[in-house]
Amino acid sequence: MSRVIDFYNYIDSIAPFETQESWDNSGFLVGDGNRVVTKVLVALDVTEPVLNEAAEKGANLIISHHPVIFGALKEIHPKNIAFLAAEKGIAVISAHTCLDIADGGVNDCLAEALGLKEIVKVDDGEGLLRMGELDTPLSCIEFIKYVAEKISVGGIKYTPTGKMIRKVAVCGGSGGDLYPAAMAAGADAYVTSNIKHNIFLDIRRDDFCVLDAGHFCTENTVIKPLAEKLAANFADTEIIVSEAAKDPALYWAK
Repeated sequence: MSRVIDFYNYIDSIAPFETQESWDNSGFLVGDGNRVVTKVLVALDVTEPVLNEAAEKGANLIISHHPVIFGALKEIHPKNIAFLAAEKGIAVISAHTCLDIADGGVNDCLAEALGLKEIVKVDDGEGLLRMGELDTPLSCIEFIKYVAEKISVGGIKYTPTGKMIRKVAVCGGSGGDLYPAAMAAGADAYVTSNIKHNIFLDIRRDDFCVLDAGHFCTENTVIKPLAEKLAANFADTEIIVSEAAKDPALYWAK
């Protein structure tokens, strides 16, 4: 039977923890590394509903993208997710920025979820951007509808363009400041999220099409492929994708 540490070592082999950003807290964050794993739940975030789901389904290891412990903890109490995980006997391994840049990681999965072909890495200085081509050029509004359907997002902020869109750059999560690299690489449009107001002003000035498609939806594309990799490498352990992990934002359009 596989142990928690075996799963840590596998993830380290495909998304080395040493490649994470200095401010990040990826790694083995909760639990006993020598404990035998009964079932694994894979989720973007570790929330109380996700913990409850793991307990109800008999999973004693959660593998998440966002770290269950991020900022400094000054106290441990029942409202703390790491406390609740330990209390329920559930270990947590989180692979954050190391999985963003990894081959087959967040950004490759986002590009694949959007159906892009001929996917390549863009030299952005961080190893995050990917770019590929649509099968058929789309207008700006057609492209917005296409992205919304492909990654199941309820609303998209965007900057318009009158050009047809074929080459698309992507960066899951917070990639607003990388739009100049996407432009320089020849992208017709760029899909990311968490774009600040001042960045939107710059993008409009540069007459470039950028879609802010939400942090959860742009990054959740990695969860199913990651679960499939784990299942292929740990045949003795059941791997399941969380159904309780949800986009914390709701969308309304007038």
